[in-house]
Parts: sequence; structure tokens; C-alpha cells
Amino acid sequence: MKAEKIDSLTSLRFFAAAAVVVLHARHTFGDLGLSNHLALTQAVSLFFVLSGFILAHTHRSIPTGREILKFYTSRFARIWPLHVVCAAIAFYLIRFDGAEVPPLHAFLNVTLLQSWSTDIHTYFSLNGISWSLSDELFFYACFPLLIHRIEQTWRLKLIATIALTAAVIAASSGASREMSLWSTYILPATRLSEFMLGIGAYQLYRNLGIRTMLSHRSTGIEIIVVLVTITMIWLARLPYFADAGPAWRLWISNDGAAIAFAALILVMSLERGAISRVIQKRPLIYLGEVSFSLYLVHQLVLRFMQQHGYGAGLGHFWGGVFYWCAAMSCAIVAHHLIENPARNLIINLSSRVLRPSLS
Repeated sequence: MKAEKIDSLTSLRFFAAAAVVVLHARHTFGDLGLSNHLALTQAVSLFFVLSGFILAHTHRSIPTGREILKFYTSRFARIWPLHVVCAAIAFYLIRFDGAEVPPLHAFLNVTLLQSWSTDIHTYFSLNGISWSLSDELFFYACFPLLIHRIEQTWRLKLIATIALTAAVIAASSGASREMSLWSTYILPATRLSEFMLGIGAYQLYRNLGIRTMLSHRSTGIEIIVVLVTITMIWLARLPYFADAGPAWRLWISNDGAAIAFAALILVMSLERGAISRVIQKRPLIYLGEVSFSLYLVHQLVLRFMQQHGYGAGLGHFWGGVFYWCAAMSCAIVAHHLIENPARNLIINLSSRVLRPSLS
């Protein structure tokens, strides 16, 4: 039986993607001071926690080898086709600037293995934002194990993944800033605890007692959790954390709001308060549906505009408006002409190929 879609969480994806777009466009078009006061890199953490929650909702168990293959196929179909198209466009844009892309960088990027490299030029190669897809691929690989007997084991698995993150941070103590950045922000094993936090939050979502408690005075609870989340993102941007420092401070600056995101996702998923009702509106749901495409294309659009001088004479405000319109237009086209058709094609083909061999 197919799990019921949680519309409010679909909309949350757009806000996370929008934060990343603002972060990357700030030097060109300004950001109304947002990135000076909020740690917008935390938006990636929201994606990771949300991914764990939604996958736990849609795949409450994966009991057989056939189901595991179907899961891996659906995940591959979800992220890889648009990723490889964007990688090809990025390759063209880089060559347009007269730069070269080392073959190893291209191979690791296209195969989504780049985040396992400590070299900043490797994990930010081609379409730089795709490093996070490399992390997601690792989460997907681990998911069948993480979801196995989840009701009995989720606390132990959450503790184990948090311990893994803490061990990596401790091992990075005294390392160079570049190595600390990789180990605390890029390395898939470090970020697994955020994905598992989303899975754990879903177990609370299924708990009737928690649902009843949180449903009481829902709007007030939603307002509180939103304010706490914003406060956590603001605290992470304070100079003590944002400036160069030990690995644990880098982790807080980039990943430290994960627990607040888990609470936000849990409360909004109940869809009982005024805020969650607002973000269930169809326009916001649609923006959430195209958010993956926006996430992948926005840096490419920005680079293309910079190369050709589009929007250069419009000033920060109108140049920013022009950029957002261009990025959203490209995202909508990519969603409808590449992302969805490619995913459906791969899933349909795989169902025909795999069914006879697994029957």
C-alpha cells in the first residue's frame, strides 16, 4: 500500500532549496543580509533530515531482495538523470571559461562518489552542489539496513550514528581547516546521523501518544518550533562558530541545527496548525515538487548569467529578480522534461527487466 503524501513536508523542501539559492547568489545579487545573520548552509541538513523522515514514511520495511532492488532503482531514478545532465552542462560552462576538468574529477562526480575525496576541487567539481547527492547516495545504500526492524532498533541506530559523527569530529581535532571542512560538512559518514535523525523523528510521528500531545494547541507549538529553528540557525552564524576554529565549531556552524529540523519536520508533518495549513497550499506544494530541479540548476544558471553578463546592469534587486525568474523557469523545465520523464522511464524499464529474473 502506497504511503499517503505529507504535503507540508513537500513545501518545506522549497524553503530549504531557496536558502541554498540565496546563499550562492549573495555575492552577485545580495541577500538582504540573510547570510550575514543566518547559517544558510544548514539548509542541506534540513534536506538530509527530511530525506530520512520521508523515506521512513514511504518504506516502512524492505523485507526482500526484490524490494531492495526496487528501492535502489527508484532512488537512482530520482537523483541521477538530472544530475548527469547538469554535470554535462557544468562541463560545458567550465570549458567555456577556458578551464579543464580532470578525468578523475569528472568520473567521481558523475558516479556520485566525489564526497569521499578529501580534495575540495574534487567534491566541488562540475556542478558543485552535487556533493550532497553523493552523501544521499550513501544514505540510500545504508537505508535497507537502517530500516530493518526499525521499531525495535531506531534508538540504538541513532546513538550509533551520532557516535560515528562525534568520532569523526574528534579525529579531526587539530586538522587543517580544509580537512576539517571535509570531515564535518562533506563526508557522507559524518552526515549519516542527520539522515538517521529523520528516521527517528518518523518513529515518533507514528507514536499515538506523541501525536496526541503535539496536536494539542498545534498552532502555538508550530510557532515555537519555527522560532527555535530560526534561533538555532542564527546562533550557528555567530562569529564564534562561523569563523575558523576547531572541527566541532565547524560542525555546529554547518550541521548543528539538525535536531531543530527534526522537531520542525515532526510538528509540521501532523498538519494540525495554522502554519502547516498555509504551506499545504497548492502553489507551495508545486514549488516543493520542483525544488530538486531548482537545487541542481541554480548554480548553472548563475554561472551562465555571469559569463554572458545577463542582469549585470540591473542592480542587486532587479538583477536578483531576473535571476530568480531564470532559475525557476529552468527548474520547471528540467522538472517536467528531464527529472520526471527520466525517472518514470527508468522505473518502468526496470520493472520489466527485473520481474522475470526475480519471479
